[in-house]
Amino acid sequence: MVNLTDLGFSKNVIIETIVATYDSEGYPNAAPIGAKMTDEQHLAIKPYNSSSTLKNIKAGLCATVNLTSDVDLFYKTAFKEANPSGITPQEWFEKAESIDAPRLRSADAVIGITVKDISPLDTKRTSVVCKVSFIEAKSSLPKGYCRAFPATIEAIIHATRIKALANEKSSEEHLNKLVELINNCDETVNRTAPNSRYSEIMTEIKSKIGLWRAQK
Repeated sequence: MVNLTDLGFSKNVIIETIVATYDSEGYPNAAPIGAKMTDEQHLAIKPYNSSSTLKNIKAGLCATVNLTSDVDLFYKTAFKEANPSGITPQEWFEKAESIDAPRLRSADAVIGITVKDISPLDTKRTSVVCKVSFIEAKSSLPKGYCRAFPATIEAIIHATRIKALANEKSSEEHLNKLVELINNCDETVNRTAPNSRYSEIMTEIKSKIGLWRAQK
């Protein structure tokens, strides 16, 4: 039987995942969110207070945590406007069997979770502690490691923070640090995977950041 540690989780280590939920009308939503194992039966996430993910979790009290090595899934669930229709394609999802939440069809592993505790952390984020209800994982061949993958994921995560804070003057110093981190990621991507999907995503991310900061 697969457990959290088999999937790379360990106590107090953040794993980058895609959390999927249903909204009030039954439409699936997905967003990249770091998940931390608090023990072998529980995961904790810290979604933004303004996010659809938190709203949906409060209403439905369950979700799926999806693991994937597909950088496009991270990018196009983080920035819905990157999809041709401006929303995450509905055909990417299917209903989880044992909880009322969607799952990503192409995920390498899916973890079903039910809410145990919801506690506000500050004005920006809320802590959600969940019990693991099921774990399903594909058996697949190992993939070669390229530094462009983690660098692109890192840039996507930083970019979601920039989007959330772009209009807050008090966050200017933090925003500049995030931009610097993204530029470092960009250097890694263009050195290890030039003219690839990774480099295309980096170009799109930098363009988005320019637009967000110009709107201040």
